[in-house]
Amino acid sequence: MRKKIDIFIKTAYARAYVRVKGQLTRDLNWILASVAGAFLTMATYVYLYKSIGAPEEFAGIVLLGGFMTPYWLNVLWSVATQLYWEKEMGNLQLIILSPAPLSAFLLGLTIGGIVQTTIRSLLVLFVGIFVFKISFAVTNIWLVIFVFIVTLMALYGVGMIFSSLFLFYGRELWRMALLVQEPVTLASGFYFPVKFLGALGAGIVSLIPLALGLDALRQLLVKNFQFYFLSWKTEVLILIALGIIFGFLAIKMLNYIEIMAKKEGKLTLKWE
Repeated sequence: MRKKIDIFIKTAYARAYVRVKGQLTRDLNWILASVAGAFLTMATYVYLYKSIGAPEEFAGIVLLGGFMTPYWLNVLWSVATQLYWEKEMGNLQLIILSPAPLSAFLLGLTIGGIVQTTIRSLLVLFVGIFVFKISFAVTNIWLVIFVFIVTLMALYGVGMIFSSLFLFYGRELWRMALLVQEPVTLASGFYFPVKFLGALGAGIVSLIPLALGLDALRQLLVKNFQFYFLSWKTEVLILIALGIIFGFLAIKMLNYIEIMAKKEGKLTLKWE
């Protein structure tokens, strides 16, 4: 058991190290380009709300949505697609046959992706605060960090589930991901309070961790925010439950992949 735990930790560390090191040594132009793209999208909504005379807190709502957007894109196009691309490059067979578990591989990828994405998201946040002169009401920074971490745990659990689905269905699910990227961004309330979807609509999109996570963070950070769906305490409890469920399903699916691959030895051909 101790040896398995040691292998798990070393695998997660090795996979995370590549992402973190790559981000720190990445060409500055790539980082600036990604920040500029996210900022311009966010600025569009900020100026739109200003043009129609929306309350000032809507600028803060949009800014937090812009801060969380890179995490959703990282989940969809990095974590979710990783096993598929490893298969395409011929590396997945080696990963499957190694003693390192797939769950540790994806956990390291997730940790590295979070660190990588956080750098860009913080840059977007600071630029937005500086340009639009937005201030937040931070009464308990540790509570905010806790809600943020719980949201990411549930969100990246979804990404690990998607990684198995991408591997099974390949390009079919790739096209589906392209199709749902913008609708999910809209439905999650990145640039407006999810409450405006109505009770039924907000209840449905609550299955997407970002919808509840953003709503909870806005209650804790945005001054005079009155357009919340549920109290942030209730939303945190739901996020914890979603994180546990998604994490359990992700581990089960990854274990199934490993067992079937080692049993039949036809990973690429069988699931192509």
